[in-house]
Amino acid sequence: MTTSTRSRLFGAVLLVPCVLLLWLQPLLSTRLPYQVDLLVHLRWSDQFLTALRDGWLLPRWAYASFNGLGDPTFIYYQPLFYYITSAFGALGLSQPAALLWGAAVPYLMLGAVVYFAVLPRFEARRALAGACFVMCCPVLYFLSVQMAAFPWSLSLPFSLLFILESTRQQPRPARLAIVLCLLCLSHLLSAMIALFCTGLGRLVLEFPRRANIRSHLAWGIGVALGLGLACFFIYPAITQLALINPTGWTDGPNFDWRRAFAFPTFTFARYGLRWAACQWPLPVLALGMCLLALRGGSGQAQRLAVVGLAALVLGSELAYPLYAVLPPLQKVQFPYRFMFVAAALGSAALALRLCEGAWGRWSRIDRAAALALAGLYCLFALYLQSDIYRHGQALQERTAYMQGRFGQPEYLPAVRGPNWKQYVADGKLEGECRRLGLRCEAVVQHTHAMSAVIEAPQAANVRMPLFAFPAWGLTVDGQPQALHPDPDTGLPVVQLNPGRHIVALNWVGLPAEATGRRISLVSLALLVILLAAGWRRRRAPDTNVSGIGMPAKEALTR
Repeated sequence: MTTSTRSRLFGAVLLVPCVLLLWLQPLLSTRLPYQVDLLVHLRWSDQFLTALRDGWLLPRWAYASFNGLGDPTFIYYQPLFYYITSAFGALGLSQPAALLWGAAVPYLMLGAVVYFAVLPRFEARRALAGACFVMCCPVLYFLSVQMAAFPWSLSLPFSLLFILESTRQQPRPARLAIVLCLLCLSHLLSAMIALFCTGLGRLVLEFPRRANIRSHLAWGIGVALGLGLACFFIYPAITQLALINPTGWTDGPNFDWRRAFAFPTFTFARYGLRWAACQWPLPVLALGMCLLALRGGSGQAQRLAVVGLAALVLGSELAYPLYAVLPPLQKVQFPYRFMFVAAALGSAALALRLCEGAWGRWSRIDRAAALALAGLYCLFALYLQSDIYRHGQALQERTAYMQGRFGQPEYLPAVRGPNWKQYVADGKLEGECRRLGLRCEAVVQHTHAMSAVIEAPQAANVRMPLFAFPAWGLTVDGQPQALHPDPDTGLPVVQLNPGRHIVALNWVGLPAEATGRRISLVSLALLVILLAAGWRRRRAPDTNVSGIGMPAKEALTR
């Protein structure tokens, strides 16, 4: 192993203590500024790990939501972050600790992407400094500690990788596909944002013409294949929205996209602000990094900065007409979301420019702007760390966060009836059996299954304590029975004859889940073929070292 290789590997190892220093306060104290989404992620990560321990490799049902009646959160919400927290939970960490360690992992991944993919040709010291610069970007840290948007933070390394590959002169479809699949599984909205800003950036960098049509075609193939790979998650998530309550994502003034642009001016006058920090100071920092990286730059730094500026355009009022006429853009909810990927790109591009020696070539004005930007950068970073110290609250333990009625309104099954809360208040199945004069015993409930032994002295219709989501299969004494929801509660009604019966509900899945898996399997087969073809092309010159089959001049050159 050469000295440069050892130095490079040692620099990579140093990324770990850098991330630990960045996350030292939360990891040691298990504290963060209070955000309601902290409790949401605690509960989801807890239920996800429990389902994994139940033997479900891809959990689908959040069994504890809505007083144990459950909801299909994991059909619609991306799972990758919860696999990471589950890995820490499996090591014996408490769920709050596992959540915070999981929240730190994306920063290590982001640093590794910058170190190995953005700055691979620079000496280890410069590459390590550049990676730390990007990891410490306060715009990105704000996303985690102030917004508790942990899956969103996880998407940033994949977004950067996807954009790096997308802006190559000749994108490699197989790599694009793999990264885009991981991006979709980390945060679906971030994948949508990356596709929008990358598409616009590619139009700016290489407007389609005959000379670059193959490049655009390769990019399109990679994108289509990546979406296909993730279809086991994407397809049921986007085709089965009618089974839940999607208006929970859009109803109310907080979800008005017209008041959530970066750099608001006329929208501020008419609709007001949603979150001032996300709409002015943080976008200013992202814009400054992109513009400074673009100043006199070329090559990869320029391409990253251009896509970053495209993201800021799409997150600002300049894109208002697009939001007005394109409903898919409105599903981003808050246009300022584009600002976070712009910050990642701007900081990575700026780190690259500085490693290339831009400081020595910049004018006094450029250097003054860089120093002002660095000052703003540090102030934001210090503020975020001090806010954890001053306002951080200890994350709740399981005995607290799993109590009471909880569950996100958007995932409440559409089949619900108006009186499901009364059913819970009456004691759920125990209260139902008491009301009907039945004897219920040996009730067993798992994350994706439940069963009960019910003795009925007379024929009865019994409501079981789960929402009648159509992915459940119902059996009575081993015989399938149609899943009929009670219109009053939305719970499955079981028709029982007099006698002793075993009633079971088991998760059998939706037809859309099977369709999504088939699409993913076909896409995986195509990816393997693509990788094998690429491997054969790379091997071909090595098997022809004698120049056989080549023109004489080429053979002599070899």
